[in-house]
Amino acid sequence: MLNIHTKYNTVLLEALEDLMYKLSLQLNELKGEPMDKRRRELTEKQKAVEELQHLISLVANKSDSV
Repeated sequence: MLNIHTKYNTVLLEALEDLMYKLSLQLNELKGEPMDKRRRELTEKQKAVEELQHLISLVANKSDSV
């Protein structure tokens, strides 16, 4: 498992937020179209970014309460 110092949590969350926005814009362009390979890949990437954001937030909240 990857260990990253907690001082980078804010920067990581901000970068993931920017990536999520970019993915959202790309998916919006494909709205209403069939679920082709590109759209499926973008959707999977979006889910992975959401999961990373959640995990980093959990670690950040845990370290704040210590």
